[in-house]
Amino acid sequence: MFISPTVAGEAVLIGSCAGSLYALDRKAGTPRWSYDTKADGAAAQFHGEPLLLGKRVIIPTDADPKGHLYAFDTASGEPLWKLPFERGITTTPLLVEGRVIAATARGEVLAVDPSRGEVAWRVALAADIRVSPAAAGKRIFVADNTNKVVALDAATGAAVWRTTLAARPNTALVVAGKTLVLGTMDGDLHWLALDSGKETKRLRLDGMPYGTPILAPPLLYVLTSKGSLLALDPESGATRWKHETPREWTTYRPLVSDGIIIAGSEEKDLCAFDRLTGETRWCRDVGQVPRGLGMSGDGVLYVGSLSGVVQSFRP
Repeated sequence: MFISPTVAGEAVLIGSCAGSLYALDRKAGTPRWSYDTKADGAAAQFHGEPLLLGKRVIIPTDADPKGHLYAFDTASGEPLWKLPFERGITTTPLLVEGRVIAATARGEVLAVDPSRGEVAWRVALAADIRVSPAAAGKRIFVADNTNKVVALDAATGAAVWRTTLAARPNTALVVAGKTLVLGTMDGDLHWLALDSGKETKRLRLDGMPYGTPILAPPLLYVLTSKGSLLALDPESGATRWKHETPREWTTYRPLVSDGIIIAGSEEKDLCAFDRLTGETRWCRDVGQVPRGLGMSGDGVLYVGSLSGVVQSFRP
């Protein structure tokens, strides 16, 4: 399981790499419903994060030859609509100006009505899109596999600006103030001006950045391939604190909640750090390699693992 467990009412939604989406009773862990993507062709994987919109969840899948963008009723598991795409969608959809924005593995960006699944517009970029987009105001920001970052008008999909980086983007995009922040495979973190795409800052990290940078003011949290969880000043890029693990942090989207940041590692540890000081609050062996993290409103932590086990804890 790669994606984050998502709490919807009394259920926890989580997709598997084997091709099924599950709704588990969030207290007992027993299945409420499931959906097998084999109903739509080859079994597809869930890599993009779910987008919860009221009583429906929008979630993408990817597979060869195709995956889908789905809308499910969270209570019953009924598919409300589904859109097929060649190789599907590995990125996380956004809600912008009342439309779902999705970026496909074959380089398309599209705006979809979340109620009916109708496509309002679609544009094709030059190459595959493997990192999740971001949005600010009425613009959408997308990076493709040819090192290009593109700003699109949210209403029409028209390109506003394009910037070419020195290496391939390797993290999700995140908006920090008036800048767009993303990491590349050469080990750099880039700050681009939202209005022009001009690079305003570049920072060499201690390894290749990966996963989803998390902006939780006043800090920006970034993972690197050297086993570092970095807490950075989002404007200057200065390191405020750092925690290292022997191999890799496996929760590609660390979870910030109630003054702590939680991350899991290949050593099967799940650790919580004070998000401002970096002080270790707790660290424990959970018996599995953690991958996806989700939190309920009443403070229960749900952990999906690479082996397919889902666990719940009270932090």
